[in-house]
Amino acid sequence: MSRRRIALIALAALTSPSALAAQPFRVVIDPGHGGQDTGALADVGGIQVAEKDLTLALALETQRHLKLKGIQVTLTRTTDHDVPLSARTALANRLKADLFLSIHMNSTPSGGAPIVAHGVETYILNNTSNESSQRLAYLENTANRPNLPSAGGDTPDVALILKDLTLDANLSESKRLACGLQHHLVLATGGDRGVKQALFHVLLGADMPSALIEAGFMSSQMDRKRVLTPLTRMKMGIAMARAIDQFRKDRGTPRAQSQLATCKVH
Repeated sequence: MSRRRIALIALAALTSPSALAAQPFRVVIDPGHGGQDTGALADVGGIQVAEKDLTLALALETQRHLKLKGIQVTLTRTTDHDVPLSARTALANRLKADLFLSIHMNSTPSGGAPIVAHGVETYILNNTSNESSQRLAYLENTANRPNLPSAGGDTPDVALILKDLTLDANLSESKRLACGLQHHLVLATGGDRGVKQALFHVLLGADMPSALIEAGFMSSQMDRKRVLTPLTRMKMGIAMARAIDQFRKDRGTPRAQSQLATCKVH
């Protein structure tokens, strides 16, 4: 039997519905920016509001509601401090998280269109570009290979095959996760900018399904107010928690395939 066939059988056993149901579910949430990296800035009544503060508030709210559902949650930061991009997914990998979610706020450039953009959009990693492929290859060759088993034989080759298969599987699961998040957030906020693909470096290197949420525009008074208001911020946290919980429950089921069939990514 070929190594790839052995790897496929092993991966199928690990991801069967019964095996998944028996495992605890862990989520790593990444509040974008932090410390000296403020992210986008906005003036609200003479007070400067930073993206880094709103993303942390949303992450803490989502964490609270996920814990109420019995889901294990770790944040890449819980205070205002710098966290390197590579350390964010590295934490998720180290904890063997089931999904990675990065939360950000969007912004239109100054001097742009007179109509201010608003609404929520959710991203998955676009790994089809040459830059992305080179970056992933670099991660494989420098970060992951030293951690592979080395007990003789061809074990590292099998581990690399499993790694490749996991990355392939994560593409569809990331899409399902992103569409669920977008659906529930739109129900909570009403602003729908769709699910898209982009080369966000914070998603590179994740060993699990991952998505990045742009939870509105810092340049939109309506979007800022939504996140700054405790009640509507709570609704957004509940929406993200519901989406993640539904993602967890539907893993490996026919319902998951149905969700993928109706999910549109631009």
